[in-house]
Amino acid sequence: VTDVKAVTSGGLFCTAPYTVLLGNDGNVTWSDANAPQDYSAGDAGSARVTGSKIVRGLPMRTGISSGGILWSLDSVLRMDWVGGSSIFKFSHISTKSSILSQRGVIEYDGKWYWAGIDRFMVTNGVVVEELPNDMNLNWFFDNLNFDQRQMVFAMKMPRYGEIWWFFPFGDSDYCNKAVIYNLRLKTWYDTDITRSFGFTPSNFRFPVMTDSQPNDHFSLLLT
Repeated sequence: VTDVKAVTSGGLFCTAPYTVLLGNDGNVTWSDANAPQDYSAGDAGSARVTGSKIVRGLPMRTGISSGGILWSLDSVLRMDWVGGSSIFKFSHISTKSSILSQRGVIEYDGKWYWAGIDRFMVTNGVVVEELPNDMNLNWFFDNLNFDQRQMVFAMKMPRYGEIWWFFPFGDSDYCNKAVIYNLRLKTWYDTDITRSFGFTPSNFRFPVMTDSQPNDHFSLLLT
């Protein structure tokens, strides 16, 4: 991306066969089909789709078409492939939304869950709804180290039907607690756990998580 001088201050994601870059002031740029470093030829294009910065995007498949869900600082948008000269169509799902952290969004069985500034939310790609929490909502937001809110991340535990949000509690600079939503029981609980990131791969038996503190005495070369 840096080689082609494309703007991607809000991150990027892939919705095959396109790479999508998220920039400032609601700008979205996408590559030519099957050419992730070409942003000037073929299907490549860009559009300003909302007024505020887009900070997160995740792929969404609608039949055989490419698409995605985009989160700006105050709205949620849907991105649909339409072809022709436009390539993509953008539409607002919600214009009164918020997002706490770029990593605080997770997809689970065709729905997207995330933590906002003051509540939890969910969308099916058509509407945005509040995810009710009458058990530890205030405990989470009252004790969150807001200066370190970008540390908040979400991961799913499909075996137990759970979504975990890890967050820095009190004056901690790293995530040391988690709130958990159980989709099967429709209830919430929480736990002490110190992690900096994690995900559930489809080919491993157990989730993969990393510790919160760097260790100068241990390193791995991943190839």
